[in-house]
Amino acid sequence: MKKILTLLSLWIPVLMVSQNPFDLLNAGKSISQNSNPDQIPKAWFSNVEIEFGVNSQVEYDYALYDRNDKLVSGMGINLERKVSYGILYSINYPVLNKLTIGAISGIQYQSQQKISALKIGGILRYHFINYESVNINLMTAYNIALSNNIESQMGNIRLGLQFPITKTDVFNLNLNLFGDYNYYVVREKILNELYESPSTLIFRSYGFSLGLQF
Repeated sequence: MKKILTLLSLWIPVLMVSQNPFDLLNAGKSISQNSNPDQIPKAWFSNVEIEFGVNSQVEYDYALYDRNDKLVSGMGINLERKVSYGILYSINYPVLNKLTIGAISGIQYQSQQKISALKIGGILRYHFINYESVNINLMTAYNIALSNNIESQMGNIRLGLQFPITKTDVFNLNLNLFGDYNYYVVREKILNELYESPSTLIFRSYGFSLGLQF
């Protein structure tokens, strides 16, 4: 455990400044150098996570039209970076040794533009030792709009590194560090310009989640 904490202290700053998949993969390999190559017994497991994210970039794209409804130009602007939070549930099952696939559902709130959306999707995990150890995970999800200012759209991708903090006979307490990409089709004006036609809103974020695995 001491070795894992030492390695994490070296890798967390790297994860906070990069969303390169190879950074996460190398971090997982470093933490699990003594990975067991033996076949792992297959078993169902669930995760419930509470998440918190901080935007690194919020990009709003829109078009401007003249009074005759003719396109003048396409525009893009970076909005103020804020925070997001939510909750996710997943149920998972191994498809190959150390590789699991899961179905996820949840809800996320973006404080920038007050966007709320349900999420339905899937998650792939590669477990470096066993199903209760360090894993690198890739999630994709469909955003179901709860807010009137966005449309329902396939638009969430998340890459994370998860590791256990505490283990009991009933559950594990896990920490997941992730980079998040969210794409929304916007239905309402954001800048309130006279001939503004909203298009898309893209959130790039970093975050963490605390969850129970059982």
